[in-house]
Amino acid sequence: MKKQRQIFRLNRFLKPCFWLVAFFSCMQFYAQQVPHYTQYLYNMQIINPAYVGTRAELSMSLLSREQWVGIEGAPKTRTFSINGRLRRGLGIGTTFVNDNIGLSQTNNVNVDVSYTLITSQYSRLSFGLKGGMTFFTNNLADGITPDSDIYETTSGNFPNVGFGAFFYNQKMYVGLSIPHLLETPQFYINDSFNQARLSENPSVFLTSGTLFDLTEDIKLKPSTMIRYTKNLPVSVDVNFNLFYKNLFEAGVSYRHQSTVSALFAVILNKKFRVGYAYDHKFDFAGGNFATHEIILHLDINLQRNTHWLLSNECYF
Repeated sequence: MKKQRQIFRLNRFLKPCFWLVAFFSCMQFYAQQVPHYTQYLYNMQIINPAYVGTRAELSMSLLSREQWVGIEGAPKTRTFSINGRLRRGLGIGTTFVNDNIGLSQTNNVNVDVSYTLITSQYSRLSFGLKGGMTFFTNNLADGITPDSDIYETTSGNFPNVGFGAFFYNQKMYVGLSIPHLLETPQFYINDSFNQARLSENPSVFLTSGTLFDLTEDIKLKPSTMIRYTKNLPVSVDVNFNLFYKNLFEAGVSYRHQSTVSALFAVILNKKFRVGYAYDHKFDFAGGNFATHEIILHLDINLQRNTHWLLSNECYF
């Protein structure tokens, strides 16, 4: 853990306000490199491999998140995901996540596979597995400690496995997943970590949502995401989104004792989504912790249905 303390010591003295970034990035690293998202409903594959194949036959998402804009070294995340349906209930996809926090950069590549069971005419249950690699670089040479010490940049890679389950129909869904089961050695001394092992503090995600018809043209979609990580406070997101004529979506989100968010999206031809979210973080120091998030999402239905629901619009 000595190397970990050195890294965050470097981060702390880069800028006068940088200790905040170091503190929160430390929390994220302990949480097994799963960044927070506001528009996670349209990026669910990142946290739950059982989600692949549940939407239209080919589904793609591109997301960019700029966290705490204006603060040096604040988190910046880019993700890309794609998944599709195969025959006989199989779904397959891949994700790429680029995460930059302070002096650390990670690139995470995963392959997701799911199998869907028919539970009734209008409901399905899928199970998924995730596997991949994370490549990291700790740019220690770019930082200087209060004692003017300089450390060598370190880099490496480590494997990842995860799993999840997802139950859904045309009006609701519920999912449970652990996307990262293995230990993250990014901040260990190299010779103290020589083989993969199960993490002592993996993040567990519970997601759920439903859909109500308020009028012929307006739908309400409440949803929640609960994230549990040992030795960290439980994170609870509560969201309320409104759809108008399948053309526009607007919503608000609240993360318990942390963040309030607003989002807006335009939906074209029921399958193409352009969405924007703004987060405001509550902070006792009164600093600017604004976060901007943009997502592009596309569904292409090739009319191949076996284990999947026939109706599939851009709601979940």
